[in-house]
Amino acid sequence: MKRLTIKGSEGVTVPDSEVQNALRRLAAFEDVYNELAENMAAIPVELEKLKAAGKERTVRYRELFGQKLMNGEIIAMFERHGILFRGEE
Repeated sequence: MKRLTIKGSEGVTVPDSEVQNALRRLAAFEDVYNELAENMAAIPVELEKLKAAGKERTVRYRELFGQKLMNGEIIAMFERHGILFRGEE
C-alpha cells in the first residue's frame, strides 16, 4: 500500500496532490473501524443467546468466538498505534 502521509518532526502532512486520496482512505478506515465496533458489540449478545440455548459446541458458536478473538487482536493493533477503541479520542 502506498503511504499517503508523511511523518515529520512537526507532525503528519499530506502532499497537496494526495489530499483527496488520503481523505478517501481515511473514510474507508473509519468505515472498517465502525464495522469492527458494531461487531464487537453484537458478538457477545449472539454468543450469550447460543450459550443459553445450550449450543456452545456448535460451529456457529465457535466461529463467533474465533471472530471475537480475531477482532480483539485487531483492536489491540489499533491501540498499539494510538487509535483508541473504547471511547472517543
